[in-house]
Amino acid sequence: MSVNAEQVHITSLVVHCLPPRLKQAVAAVKKFKNAEVPAHDPMGKFVVLLETENGGEILSIIARIEAIDGVLNATLVYHEID
Repeated sequence: MSVNAEQVHITSLVVHCLPPRLKQAVAAVKKFKNAEVPAHDPMGKFVVLLETENGGEILSIIARIEAIDGVLNATLVYHEID
């Protein structure tokens, strides 16, 4: 995960999904550019780390995550601009 830009937005999300859809949801998010899934639990929650060039990209990724089958919500937990 690496972004070449003057600004880098570092963001973490907590995603809650239906437990039977956890593996599929995690796999789908791992395919996103500049996204990592460092942790998940079998109850249906997982952490997503993002490095993006702007805030609009963050909102777009959140919308894409929430559109994944079985995902209930994605909550922004941390945002820093370097």
